[in-house]
Parts: sequence; C-alpha cells; structure tokens
Amino acid sequence: MKTFIASMLAFALAAPAAAADTAKPWKDTAELSYVKTSGNSKNSTLSAKNLFNYDWTRAALELAAGGLGTNSEGRTTAEQYNASEKVSLKLSGKNYAFERLGWEKNRFANIGDRWDFGIGLGRNLIDTDSDKLSLEAGGGYIWEDRITSKNEDFGTYRGYLKYWRGISPTAHATQDLEWLGNLKDSSGYRVNAETALVASINSHMSMKASYVWKLVNKPGAGFRRADTITGVSLIINY
Repeated sequence: MKTFIASMLAFALAAPAAAADTAKPWKDTAELSYVKTSGNSKNSTLSAKNLFNYDWTRAALELAAGGLGTNSEGRTTAEQYNASEKVSLKLSGKNYAFERLGWEKNRFANIGDRWDFGIGLGRNLIDTDSDKLSLEAGGGYIWEDRITSKNEDFGTYRGYLKYWRGISPTAHATQDLEWLGNLKDSSGYRVNAETALVASINSHMSMKASYVWKLVNKPGAGFRRADTITGVSLIINY
C-alpha cells in the first residue's frame, strides 16, 4: 500500500495539469473499488460511493450515498450502506450554517438502522489555492436500531475538521476528523477519521488511496470498538 501511494504521488508530481472544467453550479463524483483474490483464499470486496454537490449564490446542497460488501469463501463477511444530505447557508464572511441528515446500515457492526440528524455553524478558516481548512460545531440527535443489543437514541454534540492540501496541479491530500459526543452517556462517544491522497489521471478521472478509521466507544456486547478500511479507488468526476 505504501509503495502504491508513493508511486501515485510521483506520477501526480510529474503529470501535466488537468484541463479545467467549464464553471458550472453542480458537480458529481463517483468512486469505485473492486478487489478479488483467489488461490489459498477466495475473497472479493466491492465498494461504491457517489457525491453530488450543487451551489447557489447563498446556499449549497450535498447528497452522498455509498455501499461496501465483502465475500469470503462464498460467505458475506462485511456489508455496509449509507446515504446522507447536507444543506449549507452562507452567512457573513467565511461563516455558514448547516443542517444534515444521515442514514447507515451495517449489520456486522451491530447496526440495523442508524439515523443521525444535526444542525450547526461552520467557518472556512483557511481558503487559498494550496490550503483549505474548515471547522464545524453543532448538535443533533441519533436514533440507532441495534441488531443484537438494546436500541439507542440520544442527543449529540459534534465537532468536525476538514483539511485540504494541494500537493501539485494534479494531486491533493485530505484529512477529515469528526467527534460525536453523547449527551446521555459521556462514554458513548464516536470518532470518524479519513486520510486520503488523490492524483488526477485526466480532467475527469482520478486515483484515490484512503484510510478510514471509525470508533464507537460502546458498540454493544461482542462487537469491536473500531473499524478500519484501507482502499484504492477510481474516481470519476462530472
């Protein structure tokens, strides 16, 4: 994995800049990944994500959906689906307000259905051609149907940080970090993080290497606190 990331970075630094798209209010990004092994072990993993953005003068819409499935020796060993929407309203200067609603299903993490609603304020602390840093803070509510343990619902407080760093005209790195606190039980917090490197192939295609870490501090009896996903994906931009 480290060798692949290093090769991808070297390619991005050497490649010519991709042609800029004509300015438009919307953008759609599809992300696809498939891995299959055979021989001593037979495994296959398929993941897909899609992110749609639309910008108005004073507001912005974000729609996201994704799924991941892993099959080992003819048996499903991982299965996860998610969908979310977010609406942001631009305020004065670099500030904005937002509302967000997300849904997730992951039976191998003891989640039958999880609904996560939140509102809050954000600020673009840094916004340059080479560096972008955004910070969000707010509150919300989570309803969670657990498969083998008691269902949960509780108020939350949320902190979110996103950093974007331009490495070259055709490559950038991102770091996302989210904290979800539990107002009913302080030990029931969650943490989500993603580190990614993206290198453009042309104006519509990119390669992405990423590492995702998710922590549920109280996941239910018999389940682990942390899940990780390391992946390499093809991204198609429109």
